[in-house]
Amino acid sequence: MIRLQLDDRPRESDLVRSRSGDAITVRFARPRDAEAVQAYVRSLSPRTRGNRFLGAISELPQAVLDEFTHPGVDHRFSVVATTLVEGFEIIIGEARYALDTDAAGFEFGLSLQDRWQGRGIGAALLNNLECRAAALGAISMFADTLRSNEAMIALARKSGYAFVRHPDDWRLLRFEKRVAYAPAQIPCTSWRPSAQARQATVQAGAGEARIA
Repeated sequence: MIRLQLDDRPRESDLVRSRSGDAITVRFARPRDAEAVQAYVRSLSPRTRGNRFLGAISELPQAVLDEFTHPGVDHRFSVVATTLVEGFEIIIGEARYALDTDAAGFEFGLSLQDRWQGRGIGAALLNNLECRAAALGAISMFADTLRSNEAMIALARKSGYAFVRHPDDWRLLRFEKRVAYAPAQIPCTSWRPSAQARQATVQAGAGEARIA
């Protein structure tokens, strides 16, 4: 297990709580997190890794790891979900997302370390992603998952996602959801300034408080 020094945490982060009361910090992955992110991926069970990366891998290829720890390139971002264990910050989950600026669509994928599953952390992380999507101006979110990934399918269904046929691969299901948060309701603090600025633009142009 790779432990992260507390003073390595960036200033911009979101604190969310799981259904069971766990305090989870969601923050951008950075280059100095590369070893910890790789250790996290290796720590996942083969089933969880296969579900997340849609195939059998034991670790992230170097090129993928580099992309993961350099968020923002080509509108792609990576976040890690961390918590304190014995005074140290450890990675217990991750998510990667991308914004298609032309279609205003927000594609994402996420995973949780096996021993932390079943506590409502996945739902808390997904809610944070929905907030980020709305703050970035997305009008919809979607993700692909294996048809055998019962946990992800259950989470998506409980979170109000609709399931559609995948356009390219019969092994996969696509689930999607419209995103329309009022900016004042967005819970992710690191994105709130963007949301407020966007709210002002919307109000000036259309007299509405919602992000379409």
